[in-house]
Amino acid sequence: MTTGASSPGPDAQPADDSGGGSPDPQRAFAAMGEPTRYRILEVLAQSASTVGGVAEAIGALQPQTTKHLQALEAAGLIRVHKLGRRRVASLDRSAFAALAAHLGGWAGPDPDADALHAYEQAIAREVGDPGRSRIVSLRAVVAAPAEAVWRAWTDPRIAGRWWAPPHFEVRELSLAAEEGSPIRFALGEPGGAVYRSAGRVLEVDHGRRLVFALAPVDEAGEALFDAVHTVELTGTDAETVVALRIEATGIREGAAEAVAGLEPGWTQLLGALTAYFDAG
Repeated sequence: MTTGASSPGPDAQPADDSGGGSPDPQRAFAAMGEPTRYRILEVLAQSASTVGGVAEAIGALQPQTTKHLQALEAAGLIRVHKLGRRRVASLDRSAFAALAAHLGGWAGPDPDADALHAYEQAIAREVGDPGRSRIVSLRAVVAAPAEAVWRAWTDPRIAGRWWAPPHFEVRELSLAAEEGSPIRFALGEPGGAVYRSAGRVLEVDHGRRLVFALAPVDEAGEALFDAVHTVELTGTDAETVVALRIEATGIREGAAEAVAGLEPGWTQLLGALTAYFDAG
């Protein structure tokens, strides 16, 4: 019961209900994690209450209740109003608004999570139908002329800035826009793992078309499958349409994860290429 909060004495002054601002989230969540304190917050969420009223509502002794209220007050979650000889506890609503805003920042869209989900689904499909040749076709519109986009594909100094999915970094990229030239590529991620790929340039039509073979390799340097990438650029002086076609064949046993990563991985890379030019 919480009715004790509704009968202040004749000389009692209204409590300031402006709130105490933003609490420390970690401390606040730790305080809320204790079951009795969480129950107290549920009681006070309905209405303010005296200490005795809170104790009665949760079925606890008043001294124990007082200690829990002190912990919640120290965490910035409640306010204890001193009304003469009475003590009335209430939620600090502004504190919970701040915590809600803090958690709301975690609840927004997450492109990385979407990409991971797509990758997970792609692996499941690949495991269910292993070894079959795959063709991936992707398209992106880049706010730059074709010559600039061509350089972004063929100059390793520029390609190294966008040719990595989020949370990875390019450790090695050797590429020249010359038919027959080798390609060496390595991605690293936190924790020290390095993923290597190798291939060669097959066809060059400067500024318009680039065809290259590139596939992940195992520890012995053997390709897990064959993958021919065809990049075609068309457009105007203001923007370029990038059409990417990947044909994967000769897929070895155990290559499901690598093959499954082609579409979500290159989708992220084309997004990074677009963002690179959007950023100037």
